[in-house]
Amino acid sequence: MRTAFLITAKDLRQRVRDRSAFLVAVVAPLALAFALGATISGFSAGSSTFKIGVIDLDHGPAASGLLGAAAKPGSSLVVQYVATPAEGRKLVKDGELDGAIVLPQGLSVASMGGPPVQIDVVGDPKNPIGALVARSIAGSFASYMRTIQVASRALGAGPAETIKIAGRVTSSGPPISTSDTSTTKKNLDPKTYYAAAMAVFFLFFAVQFGISSLLHERAEGTLARMLAAPISRRSILAGKAMTSLVLGFVSMTVLALITRYALGAHWGNPLGVAVLIACAVLAATAVTALVTTLAKTYEQANAWLSIVSVVLGMLGGSFFPVAQSGGLLALLSKATPHAWFLSGLQDLSSGGALSVVVEPAIVLLAITVACGAVALVRIRRLIEP
Repeated sequence: MRTAFLITAKDLRQRVRDRSAFLVAVVAPLALAFALGATISGFSAGSSTFKIGVIDLDHGPAASGLLGAAAKPGSSLVVQYVATPAEGRKLVKDGELDGAIVLPQGLSVASMGGPPVQIDVVGDPKNPIGALVARSIAGSFASYMRTIQVASRALGAGPAETIKIAGRVTSSGPPISTSDTSTTKKNLDPKTYYAAAMAVFFLFFAVQFGISSLLHERAEGTLARMLAAPISRRSILAGKAMTSLVLGFVSMTVLALITRYALGAHWGNPLGVAVLIACAVLAATAVTALVTTLAKTYEQANAWLSIVSVVLGMLGGSFFPVAQSGGLLALLSKATPHAWFLSGLQDLSSGGALSVVVEPAIVLLAITVACGAVALVRIRRLIEP
């Protein structure tokens, strides 16, 4: 075992001197995590409270029904009265309102069987979510008004009876309502998602410096000299495997720490994160070893490993959350270590107990065993003189 440690130490010194491992394992993923996290968080950032302006040109009972329902204490919806449509458009354009609803003159008369009117919505293309909220409120209120209108016509009711019908409809539920809901499975925030995604993506490049170097040393003649010395093949394989494992562990741990304190990423329980990192590194090393055994030269191995790493990264969600797309892509993502690592981290980051990492860890270990077993059968030819 001492020989294996010496081989590992020699390989690590080589990587430190040429800085290639440092650039691939730390600098590149960190730079992309910072760039993607900052960019995406800028689009996704927003308030959970929406300010919607209401321009009441009707001044009748129908409009007051909307305003009373919307201005509920503790709601995530804040209603602001606006005098004119022009003022509403200006406030929306300036970002002081997320959207505005124009209640036209004659709205109350229309609800009692009069001529139809149109409820307008003012939104800003720069704030599509706010415009969508305003549109949804207006649509819900219009549906409420149509319900009263249809009921009045069906019963042949006059204005007085229509007001009573409106009261009955309102008593069964307000024209609009807002409520805060929490999903049972929370998504990672953009900073954490891309920090973890880039870490596991570049992990497959970092671990390549271990096993694949067997092909390079065979071509350079170094491997033949080691085999001529009293060094067992098992020690050589163990030394190369440990090189991959060390580089993988260091890469993931450094990225987790830096993104946690510099980028504000929330990885979750440290023990659970450590388990996921350990299993991901083992799986990446096993996949790398398997792909390496299929190549004949060091250059060919690097090319194939790069292709496999990129394909697995794309399917596994390193660039965008493939699991949310559904269909075939979501199914294929389940075959990648990336998807299971990110899934486990997602549950852990949202406050889940340590038990949430059990399933991802088991799957990652299963990938390790499956790929590692095949690699061990084939890897003998790499250490032939």
